[in-house]
Amino acid sequence: MTSRRSFYKKKTVLVVDDSDQIRSYLKSMLILIGFDEVTLARDAEMAMTLCRRHTFDFVLSDFHLGRGRDGYQLFEVLRSERLLKANCCFLVVSAERQRASVYGMIEFQPDDYLLKPFSYAELERRISRSFHLRQALLSVYQAIFRHEYAEAVLACDEVILHKSKYALHASRLKAELLIKLERPAEAQLIYQSALSIREFAWAQLGLAIALGYQGQHDAAEAMLHELTARAETKVEALDWLTRLYISQQKPTEALTAVEQVAKVSPRNYLRQHVLATLAVIDDQKDLAVQVHYKLLAAAKYSMYDTPDNMLNYARALVEQAQTLPESEKAQQISKVESFIHSIKKRFHPSSYEHDRAVVEARLLLLQGKKAKAQQLLQQSEELSHDKPVSAMGMLDRARAYFDSGNLAMCDHYITALSTVTQDDNLYCSALQLMMQHEQKKYQQLREQLMQQNADGMQAFGGGDYAMAIDYFHSALLSMPANSNVALNLLQAIAMSSKLKPEWRLLADDCKDLLNQAPLSLEQQKRFALLQQQLQRLTGN
Repeated sequence: MTSRRSFYKKKTVLVVDDSDQIRSYLKSMLILIGFDEVTLARDAEMAMTLCRRHTFDFVLSDFHLGRGRDGYQLFEVLRSERLLKANCCFLVVSAERQRASVYGMIEFQPDDYLLKPFSYAELERRISRSFHLRQALLSVYQAIFRHEYAEAVLACDEVILHKSKYALHASRLKAELLIKLERPAEAQLIYQSALSIREFAWAQLGLAIALGYQGQHDAAEAMLHELTARAETKVEALDWLTRLYISQQKPTEALTAVEQVAKVSPRNYLRQHVLATLAVIDDQKDLAVQVHYKLLAAAKYSMYDTPDNMLNYARALVEQAQTLPESEKAQQISKVESFIHSIKKRFHPSSYEHDRAVVEARLLLLQGKKAKAQQLLQQSEELSHDKPVSAMGMLDRARAYFDSGNLAMCDHYITALSTVTQDDNLYCSALQLMMQHEQKKYQQLREQLMQQNADGMQAFGGGDYAMAIDYFHSALLSMPANSNVALNLLQAIAMSSKLKPEWRLLADDCKDLLNQAPLSLEQQKRFALLQQQLQRLTGN
């Protein structure tokens, strides 16, 4: 055990706790252990500022830090901003027992969890253990930090060969790295070898994951279901079961699995986001709205507390509005407008105005105001210059352009979305499924539109104008902003010998749409002629 003052004297440590008394107590213990440089932070914000200015060998953070980010949220931000060097040990202190991860070593999980109360000797033992383990695997972690995963595998081999005390840890890391490098068969051999020694939970879970990546879905599913019954593996097993179902294009089963894991980890932003995404795919838009509303609170003080997170709630409300009866739609639109207006109380408008314009354009489309919606979409494109657009922002643009009839721009954003969902994780796999779902939906709507329009043209050519009106009307319901279909419908109405009251209303709707739409010169001429025909038919 490392206890020499000369060793700790050269190390730096940051203590994060919202209690003055506990910070002072921990500092005294650390000085007694041998640390000379003990830096104190009262909250996560102060800790982040210190980590941006200095590097630390150890960070001890309480889990509950009062108002603001908690200890794990602090760890996530420091990790995402790469403010923790590869040899830094991060220990979480908590009065409640924290569950250590069974899978995900290469994602830089906290090195250890200390349960309050603990003694001076226990603190030193945990610090020493964390340090020696990280030092033994330092070359591995440094390669992972550089995203050089093949090099990290070779570094694991060196540890396995020369440092038998940490060989099992290195083997565990190596197996996860092989999964990431798309070499699951090799990972499978490592997990099977570990299980021949002892039934390690991490090896059982890893084996199921390796089998899943090799297409052995039934075996992987059976193992994962078994592991969901155990407390130590339940969370990760449900995560991977969700991913397995997503890979098999089974959104309903994936939704069921992620609902279970979301209940036991309500503060985990990404899992909740996956739940909302799968709810939309499974046509449970009310559930998606509920989850995004909860995420407004769950994201607060975390790295996910962004304008995009707030806009996700607005986007979910817009999706829900499309399914509402006309009597309720106006109220929903007003609700979205009010919520969007409230975002500026938390974030500067310049940081999200390019995305806000898209949501507002979709609201206008819901009200049949196509021309104004198209102007906002064009404005959004201009505002988006040199600004990042999130995956959900791209999806929102694809939906807006499809609803406005601009299929080329819809395809552009669906293609762009596919390039930002390539990471191999649960969140991106759910987004990929959503993208495929949207592509399939749009393709089906296009085919339906083309068939209905073709049937309408055939009926029109045969002089059956009533049948043509029915077909063109159905096509327009599939794509309400399509100017060509609106012109076809208007022409069929104009050719009818008798103008029924419901057809007159349809004609008025078509004229409203076409008056707002940016028509080509040929379409303008056709529209003018049709209006003259309708005037002669109606006598006014």
